[in-house]
Amino acid sequence: MPLSFMKDSVEVLRAPIKVKNGAEYRDWPKASKTTLSNVQITAQSTSRDFEGRITQVSDRRTLRARYDADIQPGDRVIWNDTTYEVDGEVFHTKSPTGRVSSTRCTLVRWEG
Repeated sequence: MPLSFMKDSVEVLRAPIKVKNGAEYRDWPKASKTTLSNVQITAQSTSRDFEGRITQVSDRRTLRARYDADIQPGDRVIWNDTTYEVDGEVFHTKSPTGRVSSTRCTLVRWEG
């Protein structure tokens, strides 16, 4: 049962991993897309670099979803027409009561 504050939906993009010259990379043109419902996205931090004008922007958010959410490190997430990348690990946390077990991860977007 989703919690009352988890009302958003996102699209999760997962690209197959390819190997070229011994290096792994994601083949984004062949990515699969799935919808993940009953999620919450909250602001985490943002920063801007200036050199007389804005040269770089970073935007970090926390995605919180149900415990069995299918999201992995390396996935991309589209929310409100903006594409983020899953940054670091995805944490699946069981609560002692089972009521608020959840999956959490950090999303990041860079410009510049």
